[in-house]
Amino acid sequence: MLVSLVVAAFLVSGVAVAGSALRDEPTSKRAQPTRTTAAATTTTTAPATTTTTLPPTTIIHPPWASLPPVPGGEVGPGAQGPEVQAYEQRMVDIRFDPGPVDGVYDQKTVYAAQTLQKYVGGYPSGRINDADVFALNIFRFKEPMVAPPEPNRTEVDITAQTLTLYENYQPKLITTISSGSGQNYCYNTPRENPTSRVCEDANTPSGTFSFYEFRSGWDKSPLGQLYNPYYFNKGIAVHGYESVPITPASHGCVRIPMHISEYFHDLVTRGDPVHVFGGAPPNVTSVTPIEPSPTLPPLPEPIPGPGVPTPPPQ
Repeated sequence: MLVSLVVAAFLVSGVAVAGSALRDEPTSKRAQPTRTTAAATTTTTAPATTTTTLPPTTIIHPPWASLPPVPGGEVGPGAQGPEVQAYEQRMVDIRFDPGPVDGVYDQKTVYAAQTLQKYVGGYPSGRINDADVFALNIFRFKEPMVAPPEPNRTEVDITAQTLTLYENYQPKLITTISSGSGQNYCYNTPRENPTSRVCEDANTPSGTFSFYEFRSGWDKSPLGQLYNPYYFNKGIAVHGYESVPITPASHGCVRIPMHISEYFHDLVTRGDPVHVFGGAPPNVTSVTPIEPSPTLPPLPEPIPGPGVPTPPPQ
């Protein structure tokens, strides 16, 4: 019964897309009405030939795929085989990053599966079942969240917990993220010789920002270590982290999987816009001055040991 429903849905979707393709067919290919020419000599000026060109902002969707069915109905971490390899290759084709296309279902594959499931509105279990394979087969990119879009930009969807990086108006990378948890936390600022203790909610605010500073490797912050952070809103950055939960868990930054953070900074340029949607506004709950440490008086001169002559007074 389930197979019949899936097949039926697939066919209905196929008809809809085929209809869309026909509606988008260039007018130059449509049949022209038959003309009748009188015997009298006439001069006919043919209309200028026109070419339909898609605007550069149009998203180019991947073609449909025909992936093998899921062995046993579901696969997850530890699974291996040609089916897993086919799913990994399809994920690469639609701009996810499952790691090496080697047929081994590891944590990188889990993150890519969670990206798919978040992107299409499913539960991000990180395991692949028949519904996920169907979604992979007919996958289409979402419309841009910003209008008008810049050619090179990053869109962060807090609601879906995904990040989409665009290059020349086309999706270049789509990944799962974990943004601000919303919990209240406190820290001392600035980093060197702090003068205030600030408490605020761990939010990732909405807005339009731009990448302004990249720091290679582990960068120490008042709240911990960030890997390859690219800052875009004061102390908020896109950065790698060992744990990228399916729910918001950071202090406000945008966590991405470690293997993606190895090269993310090479895909963007300083000044590229970052659009964050669905985030909560900043909420500082308290600012307390830090009293400077009292200056201790100088230590007295040490008492000479036995047999050491006492220096004369100065």
